[in-house]
Amino acid sequence: MMYQDNPRAGLFRRLAAMVYDTLILAALWMLAMGLALAFVALLDKTGLISLAAYQDEAEFIQKHALWFQLYSLLVFGWFYLYFWVKGGQTLGMRAWRILLLRPDGGLISLKQATIRVLTAFFGLGNLWVWVRWGKGLALQDQLAGTIVVKLTKEQSKELNLHRSAS
Repeated sequence: MMYQDNPRAGLFRRLAAMVYDTLILAALWMLAMGLALAFVALLDKTGLISLAAYQDEAEFIQKHALWFQLYSLLVFGWFYLYFWVKGGQTLGMRAWRILLLRPDGGLISLKQATIRVLTAFFGLGNLWVWVRWGKGLALQDQLAGTIVVKLTKEQSKELNLHRSAS
């Protein structure tokens, strides 16, 4: 079934999906920071770095914040790239029944997903939906050549059942 002819997702659905994804990203970020703390501890144990000048691993991370901020951005970017390229939906998009596609109905490429991640401006690009009223395109959609469509309940169930079976 092709979805590209469905109505475009509006600003409210996009923002609601972002709220869901933010909760998931918070949990993912906690996991990523736990791994970073373990990695710093491992580097200390192997002698590759010394924590002697620091109170603990967390202070080391605070003193080298730029690297860990970049690491966090990579984790967040990976989240979106993975879900958008794999199935056209993050978990928040799935909950709010919206789907990211190419205008021809196919899944987006890694290049398109990367453009979307870099041009979404932490979700502010979605406000472009209001500027371009009636077009249903966020700024990142226009720049990446993508569309976000609203699914019916039946389409969402069918799509997600099909994914679960494969």
